[in-house]
Amino acid sequence: MVKRFAFAALTGALLGVFFGTAPASAATARNGVCESGEFCLYYNSDQQGSLSDFDTSISDYGDSQPSCYDFKSAGNGQGVCVKNNAASVWNRTSSSVTVYFNSGFGGTNQAFAAGAKDDLKAGLKNENASHRLADNGDPDPEPGDPYPTPPENTNPSQAVRAPQASARTAFVRTQIADLTGERQCYVGDYRPGEPSTSNHNTGNALDCTISDAIGRYPNATQRAQGWKLANWLKQYAIRLDVRYVIWDGKIWSVARASEGWRTYTGGSGVTAGHYDHVHVSMQNPYGD
Repeated sequence: MVKRFAFAALTGALLGVFFGTAPASAATARNGVCESGEFCLYYNSDQQGSLSDFDTSISDYGDSQPSCYDFKSAGNGQGVCVKNNAASVWNRTSSSVTVYFNSGFGGTNQAFAAGAKDDLKAGLKNENASHRLADNGDPDPEPGDPYPTPPENTNPSQAVRAPQASARTAFVRTQIADLTGERQCYVGDYRPGEPSTSNHNTGNALDCTISDAIGRYPNATQRAQGWKLANWLKQYAIRLDVRYVIWDGKIWSVARASEGWRTYTGGSGVTAGHYDHVHVSMQNPYGD
């Protein structure tokens, strides 16, 4: 691992010499110095103790040496894994950064504005598993022009058996494809591990793949694309007979619409946390 990082650093330096792409002031991530453009976690409160510096989002800090991200600089905590051991931060990036309780950017979170120096709040202090740059802890706004208004879903509530879609679900799938261009939406196979009355097993739920493939986190463009679809489903939930929507570690439901997008606690990780696909459930005879 050390040799790999050394080679990468040497390669970057040579490219800077020959092509002028690496200015002398550019931050060097993972060198134990909190430089401009980096997000830094500290072992102690008030930006004290050893620090760990990052210039990218990290979905899982890792649990043990030698593979975990650790505190780099001299001081209390040097060499300790960052996961569940950070007490404070310094955000030297130009945008908000959010620290999460779970790996995969899920669970309780705290956003830090550009330039902020602060302690992690109770529930996250020494309970940190991931962080994401350019993330304010809330859903992203819809990019570009909004999708068109869908027609009203007049199909009755019903239960079928997956992978068949109920008429209500099939209608929503068609509107998603026709009005948003998202065509990778499926009920999926019957799930023996779930109750026979679950949304998926009764044909009353769709999973719409947003990333390159299930199991992969989306890039920034795909994430924005996912939010555009999720917010469209939220906006027209009554017309479409949508019950709830899950995306990017957040859930919105008709029953709790006044609360907006809430942290999703039903799972974590890329798929269970719904980072690679938008889930939409319809109003159906069994509720959830």
